[in-house]
Amino acid sequence: MGCLARAKYPTMEYSAVETLKLLGFKPAVSREEVCCGGLLHLSGLMDFKALASFTGWNSWIASQHAQTVAALCDTCYCTYLHVFKELKGSGVKEEVEKALAKVGAKPAWNLKVFHVAEIYYKVREKISRLKKRDLKGLRVAVHHGCHYFKPYPEEALGKPESIRFLEELVETLGGQPVEYAEKNLCCGACYAASTFYDKDASLETTRVKLASMREAGAEVIIVTCPGCLSTLDEAPARLHPLPVVHVSELVGLMLGLDRLVEALPEARKVSLKPLLNL
Repeated sequence: MGCLARAKYPTMEYSAVETLKLLGFKPAVSREEVCCGGLLHLSGLMDFKALASFTGWNSWIASQHAQTVAALCDTCYCTYLHVFKELKGSGVKEEVEKALAKVGAKPAWNLKVFHVAEIYYKVREKISRLKKRDLKGLRVAVHHGCHYFKPYPEEALGKPESIRFLEELVETLGGQPVEYAEKNLCCGACYAASTFYDKDASLETTRVKLASMREAGAEVIIVTCPGCLSTLDEAPARLHPLPVVHVSELVGLMLGLDRLVEALPEARKVSLKPLLNL
């Protein structure tokens, strides 16, 4: 689930679990999950050994339910891949396993890791058959978060310079994805969440991103990461933010999860009115 999704956007957790059930999967979640540690590592506050320990614990928790992880957050997704790929040559694998064994945990380093958006894409025709709502030509700006396709481009669906699987999902749902110049630009979050903290650079990046979307005629933004959602949704009014929804929430709305609408905070209900009134 990831920290931000679970702590700040409970509708994201609800929609992910319920949509996966509706689509024929058997999702499992656990309150024993801990932070992936990704942002702490990127910020220089956590070394690789500690990061691998966090991932090792989470992989152990996950392996008790399945051999596949579906991440709701781009940073969580990237963290799993980073640890699994880099652990062999790091020299810390045995140390991590020994430390976790003291608390009865046995890491599962061979789990398959997907972003939940990839799963939706792979079963998009089934989503189309089951949908209760349609985007009715709504103009949608897609934002693939940096931590999905930039660190390990070989794992992403499509070429990093032109990823289009979310656009195809939007089209399946009856929406009209817009092409905008700054599609591959960061939302701005990482400038404000790292050791090179720069609020001005963060806001300027967000401004450019939003301006590019508006110029293309976008009415709503679809994101794959709760961090991107938070950054774009809570941008200062002077940046003229657009309504933002996570891909799991979008699929939930299309599949008729009305409780999702009821659970949205009032501010998001207002901002998402173009989407909710379909």
